[in-house]
Amino acid sequence: MIPLARPQLGKTEARAVQEVLESGMLVQGQRVSAFECELALRAGREFAVAVSSGTSALLLGLQALGVGAGDEVLCPALSWPSPAHAIRLLGATPVLVDVDPEDWNGAPEAYAEARSSRTKLALVIDQFGNPVRRAELDDVVGDLPVVEDAACALGSHFEDAPCGSFGVLSTLSFHPRKLLTTGEGGACLTDDAELAARLRALRNHGQSAPGEFLEAAGNHRMTEIAAAIGLCQLARLDAMLDQRAKLAERYVAALEALALDLRVQRSPRGVRSNRQTMAVWLPDSAPPRPEVMQRMRDLGVGAGILSYSLARLPHLLCPAETPVADALADRGLALPLFEGMSAQEVDQVVEALKQALTQS
Repeated sequence: MIPLARPQLGKTEARAVQEVLESGMLVQGQRVSAFECELALRAGREFAVAVSSGTSALLLGLQALGVGAGDEVLCPALSWPSPAHAIRLLGATPVLVDVDPEDWNGAPEAYAEARSSRTKLALVIDQFGNPVRRAELDDVVGDLPVVEDAACALGSHFEDAPCGSFGVLSTLSFHPRKLLTTGEGGACLTDDAELAARLRALRNHGQSAPGEFLEAAGNHRMTEIAAAIGLCQLARLDAMLDQRAKLAERYVAALEALALDLRVQRSPRGVRSNRQTMAVWLPDSAPPRPEVMQRMRDLGVGAGILSYSLARLPHLLCPAETPVADALADRGLALPLFEGMSAQEVDQVVEALKQALTQS
């Protein structure tokens, strides 16, 4: 079976973890600090604050920016629920914006239409590692603070800066589906020293220094084990990016050659996606997606649901008209793409997809 994802954790990571275990320092020590420095450098930021998950990064980042009851936060409608959950947990309201049918990111014109007098900030998502249209969004939001959810976008690049550098704050995730994984983990990135200091307190029980508690807060610290793994993975991130770019190029050429009216995510001109996810938008004429996925599994290929339309999740209490997000939630299919995947496996996936779509 060719899996949807396969994290590459080898002898280098094992040795790094063993060193942590032998050191006796397991939580938020020198390795976390080193990982933060490398992340900030990679993203073109002054500060990185490592935390226990990408969801924690979103929650603490929005909290540090003062999001609370009565506020509205603009948020793309196509996403894993974490951004909207973070907004709701702080007592604010997610205001959903539809996504563009080409790049699958929140459409700048939709942000403009959704803004109101209660809008606290705009949250943008580099969906599946594809950079948002930064310049257009800057024009649309004006003086409205921006938070960039770059959970999937480490290694992606805008026209003139790395992803993770947009807005007053950005966030990363190191879940196993991401290019760089620490098992679980995340980070907040910013150029604001005061904001970084508050984030450090919020991740550590509200402490500004040992025993000096500023406010009630939880425990969102990253372990030394996670940071040690992350440092190993960062060292080979460029090689991961190069390999994914080649595999994605082969995918796109093979998918277009099928002539089955499949659509792939397009990147804005002048940017570079890290290709965190390889996905297709199935045509309306295709069999139902569950049937396509089962047929592919029968042929030895794992495929998955692409993402969710947040407007359809009743617990979020934020219905909206988001036809593009709805369509992608219904017809989007994630295909295998991971470090170590071979060109032959790409061909096998495309052939399985062809058979799944054309089988009578």
